Amino acid sequence: MITLKKEVHKVHEITNDRGTVNLAASSSSGVDAFSPGDYLSGSIAICMGLTLDALIERDQLDIPSYSIDVSSTKAENARPSRLEKFDVKITFDADLDDKTRERLVKSAKRGCTMGNTIEHGAPIDVVSE
Repeated sequence: MITLKKEVHKVHEITNDRGTVNLAASSSSGVDAFSPGDYLSGSIAICMGLTLDALIERDQLDIPSYSIDVSSTKAENARPSRLEKFDVKITFDADLDDKTRERLVKSAKRGCTMGNTIEHGAPIDVVSE
């Protein structure tokens, strides 16, 4: 579970079950913290990264490092407000043939629960106490 806590004159704090705390704020706030869009893009990146880690280990590939860049585009004048797409770029620090590179990218996308959830949708049920 993720818990968000907000106190007057403080930034939003997001805490996970393990006690890790991160700060969150609007991207236009000027506060040095992640925005909601950053968290969503970050979720896609780490999800694909974890999938790649499993594939690299399973197939014993010589890939010393990789990076995943995720950018999002906000739908202009859309109601309700939303992001309309995510662009993902995976860069491998390795000399891979095209077939291996394409297989890794395809598997990273297909195996990413966060990306699949965004693409296929999930209801958000909200209650108040």
